[in-house]
Amino acid sequence: IPVEVPSLPSVFEQAKLSHHIYHQNVSAVMRMFHLSREQANAVVGSCASCQSFQVPFLSAGINPRGLHSCQLWQTVVT
Repeated sequence: IPVEVPSLPSVFEQAKLSHHIYHQNVSAVMRMFHLSREQANAVVGSCASCQSFQVPFLSAGINPRGLHSCQLWQTVVT
């Protein structure tokens, strides 16, 4: 009788399962599963229940980096 050995999921799948249960943040997933930041972001970003708590990604935006206060004036015209 052949014996089947259950195969373990990949590290990425293990991270997804763990996050689905415990909802760890990106740094915890990186540390626990030795993933890169991009991989850990993909794990956390794929969780629908965590997306409601995520701060929206802000791109470079209107203000260039490196400016100090009063170096750039903005006006809102409505």
